[in-house]
Parts: sequence; C-alpha cells; structure tokens
Amino acid sequence: MRWSWVCALLLALGMCVEAVAAAAPVAHVWVLPGGPEAGAIIAVRDAQGWQQADDDALRRRDDARWWRVDIDADSARASGDWIISIREAYDAQLVAYAPPDYTPRPLATFDPEARQVGSRHRLTIEVPSGHAEQPVFIEVLAARNQPLGVSAQPLQTYVADDLMRVRFSTAVLSAQLLLALVAAIFAVALRRWMLLLFCVWVLSMAVYLVVMRGELVALAPWFPPEHAMRAAGLAISLGMLSAYAFLFVLLQMPRRYPRIARVYRYTLLACAVFMALLPFIPVTTLAPYVVNALLLILGLLALVVGLRRAVKGDREAIIFLVGWGLVSIVAMLRAVYFLRYAGTPGWLEYLHPAADALGALILVLATARAARYAEREMVSARLSAMTDPLTGLCNRAQLDAGTAQFMENAEARGGDLAVLFVDLDHFKQVNDRFGHDVGDACLQAMADILRHEVRGSDLVARYGGEEFVVVLEGADASSALRVAEALRSAVETKGRQVGSCAVGLTVSIGVTTLRVGDDVASLFKRADEALYRAKHKGRNRIVADTAPRAFLLEPV
Repeated sequence: MRWSWVCALLLALGMCVEAVAAAAPVAHVWVLPGGPEAGAIIAVRDAQGWQQADDDALRRRDDARWWRVDIDADSARASGDWIISIREAYDAQLVAYAPPDYTPRPLATFDPEARQVGSRHRLTIEVPSGHAEQPVFIEVLAARNQPLGVSAQPLQTYVADDLMRVRFSTAVLSAQLLLALVAAIFAVALRRWMLLLFCVWVLSMAVYLVVMRGELVALAPWFPPEHAMRAAGLAISLGMLSAYAFLFVLLQMPRRYPRIARVYRYTLLACAVFMALLPFIPVTTLAPYVVNALLLILGLLALVVGLRRAVKGDREAIIFLVGWGLVSIVAMLRAVYFLRYAGTPGWLEYLHPAADALGALILVLATARAARYAEREMVSARLSAMTDPLTGLCNRAQLDAGTAQFMENAEARGGDLAVLFVDLDHFKQVNDRFGHDVGDACLQAMADILRHEVRGSDLVARYGGEEFVVVLEGADASSALRVAEALRSAVETKGRQVGSCAVGLTVSIGVTTLRVGDDVASLFKRADEALYRAKHKGRNRIVADTAPRAFLLEPV
C-alpha cells in the first residue's frame, strides 16, 4: 500500500471526525451538594445552594446525587421539542425528571424497556415545546468515576446527528467484520494461522464497539443488561491478548530478538492470568492497575521491536509501526483522558473506533504482504530443490519423479515413451583448455539448445556433470531418433563457438524406449548403455537399443 494512500486516508479520517464531532449547543449543568433523599423531586425543585458543575457534566459524587440541567437561555427561546442527551452513561443508573409534570423516568443504556429517542449512543430526555426554559433534574443513583457528558439540541438536529453517529458506527463495524473475514480467509488459504489471532482481536473490538455504543440492546435484546459491561470487559481483554500474541508472531520475536521474546512471553502469560482473575477480584484492588501496567509493557516491547526492524529498512516493520502506532497513540490518548477523569472528548469518541479499523486494515495488509513474500520464498525454495542451479533444468530428484509419472501415464494409456541420454564429448578437455567458467558457459548453452529442440511437455534434466537426459512422452523409436538427430545436429552447429571461444561442441546420444516391466532404473540403464556404445564408436553420434540390432547413425 503506497504511503500516499495512507496519508490520504488519514486526512479523510481527520476531516470526517472534525465534521461528525462538531460541538453541540451548550447545556449548563448544576449540582446540589447534600440534597434531599431519593425521589424527593418537590424538595429538589425548591432547593437552594445549587453549584455550577466545572465541566458541564454529571459525575458520581458521595456528597451529591441531584443534578440540574438548564438549556442555554438564548437557545431555549427557539420553538419545538428539545433533547437533552447524556454521553458515555454505559452502566450508570439515572432517573430523569423533565417538565412539565416532572414524573420520574429511569434511564439505562442496556435496559430494552427504557424509552429512547434514536439510538442507544446517548441517553435522552425529551423536553416538550414551550418548556425548554424550565430545568431538567437528574438523580444519579450509580455511575462510574468518569464524567457523563451532557448536551442539549433541538429534536430534529439531535435526530440528524444521531443518524450520522449510527452510520459512522455501522461503517466502522462493517469494516471490522469485513477485515475479520478477510483475515480468516487468508489464514485458511495461506495456512497462516496467526491471522486467526488477528481475527479474534478485530472481532473483539467489534463486540466492544457494539456494547459501548448500546447497540447490544437492538442486536441481542435477550442479553442480561447487568452483564453488558462485563461482556465489554471480556471482549477487550480477549482482544488485547490476541493482538499482542499476533504481534509476537508477526514481528518474529523468537527468531530475531530471543531475549526480548522471553520477556514478552512471560509478560503476556502474566497478563492472561490476571485478566482471567479480574472477574473474581474486587475492582478496588490493584489487579486492574497491574493489568494496565503489563499491557503497557507489552505495547512498548512491540513498538521497540518494530522500531528496531524499521531502522534496518524492514518494510513490513514500517507498515506495522504505521498501523499499530496509530492504534497505540489513540489508545494512549484515551487512557490519558481516563486517568485525568476527563471522560472521552467528542472527537476522540469517533477517532478511537476509526483508528482501530484503519490500524487493522494496515496490519492485515502488512501481514498479507509478509505472507506473499514468504510464499514466494517457499516457491523459490521448492524450485531450487527441483532444479539445477547452473542450467535451470530439472535436477536428478525431479528427473526420477517426473519419469516415474510419465511411465505411469504411458502404462495407463498404452502410450509410448522414449529416453535420450546426452553427453558432451571431450568436455574435460574444454575445461582444461579454456577454464571452468567457459565450461559452465558450455553447459548453459547446451541447456538452451535442449530447451529449444524439444517440446515444452517433455522432461529435460541435467543428470550430472556434462550428462543430460531428455524424456519424450508419447514418442516411439523413430520419433526419438529424429529428435536425437536434431539435437546432435543443433549442438554441432550452434556449439562451434561459445562466447569468444571456439570450443567445437559435439554430443553422443543413447536412445531407448519403454518396455513392459520397466522401472526408472532399468529404463535409464539401457539408455546409459546405448550412450556408452555411442562414445565407444567414436562420439558425435547416436546409438539406439530399440532395433533388433544396435542402430547407429553416423554423422554426415
């Protein structure tokens, strides 16, 4: 994937995030410290001592449970219904009291019975037309330590923005599912089973997105609401373990950096143990912080290995740094906001899943690229094992296997088969006189002549030294002799000079055909004996053992 395309995608992503995450009209949030007991809405409406919240957001406070939301005075004068939305409520337990009657209405992201305007991305409170200047009261029964962002918009504006959020999440979710499918296909087709770890990571991120966006209610209304956040935690834990295990294999740590690999492996194992224990350990213990520290160590080790490989010019490592670096940077940004108890900014709410999807795309491209090169290396190694490195012809092992297959085909179909043993005459003298480099050039020239003079379906191999073998499928004795004579004549003509040396190459050829009861060894033995007789008769000639008596072709 070209870097220009990566930059273009990042630019487009930034523009989309900026457009989608535009600021909404302001809603002012107030808190009542030490307010009345639960459900005492009449006392709350008349209460004094309201204090404006620092960041216009709801929070869990031990000294306060009542909050008030006022729509901006200038905006409230607009006609029509209004929506007050609460972001990142997740498993919070809230009760809303809205005008005109201020009847209590429970708010819960994962409650399928809860009345909602639009999707579950936000909890919504409807403010009827003509009542926007009246306050809305919210009772916080339970919530996380992170702030719950509050905003107010006209109904039509909110519905349009909510539809955009749903489209964005659907696009990201579709991309994640597609990438998981592509990774699974690659894993099976290329037998790269590490891609199944990648697949688990992407699917876990998809499950996490579905839960945290509240889409779980629509997709699985039967799922117990009280276990929704536990499902999200399990998904993110499984996803991170799979991701770091995938990176361990992708970066080839055991082979390239064994010491780092040892530390990485033990850290990953410890992280898995703590994650397995988390559901049974109180949240107030140090276990969650230990898990986060271990994940941070794994992330740093992966980035260090990727950086070291990238410095050495490894393209796969560079692509990895772009993909995983993007995911890591956005995740660290989100962690910084969480550690500051500042929640997630609106722009980061969109950037986080988009970065995961884009990072996954880049990583799957890096993996596919690495798999493609590995496949090429395997093919090259396979070809090297089957070919002679000097001439590029089949080697002895491939000759034996190919001849056996030809013989099996001929016996099954009742066809013919012929074998030619070809030997360069006086080759030792060529080496002694002109040197081994010229001798190698002669062998290469001989291989070129053989390729040119026989059919593509025939088998041509270097048997050893200056000896070659040609296996002619479907050739009887007369056809084999014609081919042999064509070869002898071509070598005599084209082999007079190789490069700048007048070497005067000639060949002797032994010919035989397949007989009942033959195996590869007996077939080759007869051809070799015929070649020996051709050498004995004076070289530059053909001898066949297929005729009742030795068939001898003298050079013209």
